[in-house]
Amino acid sequence: MFTRITTVTILLIFYGQTFGQTTTPPIPDAFDKATAISYALKQNADLRAVRKGIEIAEARLARTGLRPHPKIAVNYASDSAFNNEGEYTLGVGLQQEFPLANRLRKAKAVSRVDIAKAKMEVRSSELEIANGISEIALDIQIVDTRIALLERIHEKTSEISDFIHSRAERGELSILEANQTTLELRALEQEIDQLTDERNHLTHSLAPFLGLTLDEEVNFKTASAIDTNTSLPGFDSSIFERHPGFQLAVLDAHSAEAEIALAESENWESITARVFWENERSVDQPNGLGTDRFVGVGFSIPIPLRKKGDLHAKEARIERDQSNLKAAAIKLRIQHEIEHAQHEASDLRKRIADYRDNVIKLANEQLEATNLAYQNGQVSLVSLLRAQEQLLRIERRQLDTQESFARAKLSLERARIDLPQLQKAANL
Repeated sequence: MFTRITTVTILLIFYGQTFGQTTTPPIPDAFDKATAISYALKQNADLRAVRKGIEIAEARLARTGLRPHPKIAVNYASDSAFNNEGEYTLGVGLQQEFPLANRLRKAKAVSRVDIAKAKMEVRSSELEIANGISEIALDIQIVDTRIALLERIHEKTSEISDFIHSRAERGELSILEANQTTLELRALEQEIDQLTDERNHLTHSLAPFLGLTLDEEVNFKTASAIDTNTSLPGFDSSIFERHPGFQLAVLDAHSAEAEIALAESENWESITARVFWENERSVDQPNGLGTDRFVGVGFSIPIPLRKKGDLHAKEARIERDQSNLKAAAIKLRIQHEIEHAQHEASDLRKRIADYRDNVIKLANEQLEATNLAYQNGQVSLVSLLRAQEQLLRIERRQLDTQESFARAKLSLERARIDLPQLQKAANL
């Protein structure tokens, strides 16, 4: 059992963190998802506090398993209150307790597992921070994609508006039609401004994750568009090795096993050994008052009539079984989360491709044809604006599907813990 606990502890040393960082890294001109996570793992204020838990566990190990201090015993007795013949006894001894059943070694085993658990708590906090940044990064990317769509529609609307205004100035079209296109442009511009404000708010929400002060600004850049052609890996057993929740449940089971061994050792209390010297002065007839000196050893051996450690061991066995059940439940949940996210993302990607090829393509062709027909006087402005509105509605629907795909993909990455920045931090 102790070999297995030691092995787990050695394996978890790869999750060790650096402490006491006194230099603040320079703030990049613009963060992206990867650099934001890497920066946060070094500078996040909450994470620094959590890392102190490892130092606390290590300090606890240093003081665990130490033998009790030796004791000096002094004894003195005299007959001054009775016969007062000058008799007395003086004794000085040194005694030491020696715990039985390897209790000190077993106590250290419990503390070693506590260190491994503290490191995994840090890994869990790092994962929570990385997931929070990933969520914000995805929200910013979605906002940027929506802004790009509206700017593209705005450009097309602006071309149409310029054409209508030029025709209206020559008296070929009504000024009402020109004003209608201007209203369309203003509505698009207002929506773009609202999305820009939303992006700024999202960017500012990154500051606490990054450990930045109020006067430090955050600039964030995202990919130009949501990539729907990326790979969608499934389940593999290596996920459990880097999953903090599962590893913590496993460590809880190991900790309970160590507690069982420690509790059972408490059935035997410590042996006490004593080395002593005595000086005895007494009356010895007919010689009178004389002195005798003694040097000796003594032992105090406990008798385990009541095995008080068994009740503690029973509780620890229940905790071990509970931890094993929790680990099995987490394992099953991880597998289901990965399978669900993978299937969802795969289905959404097929829908995106089909919608792009069969709907958006046709809507763009319809708008171009309607625009040409309007310029030739074959259709009204209402038909042109309706075609443009239809394309915008279709592309927004496609963007909603892309957003659902991106969130399903992020759920897959979170379930698989596919974050290179965390793997790099684990090897520091």
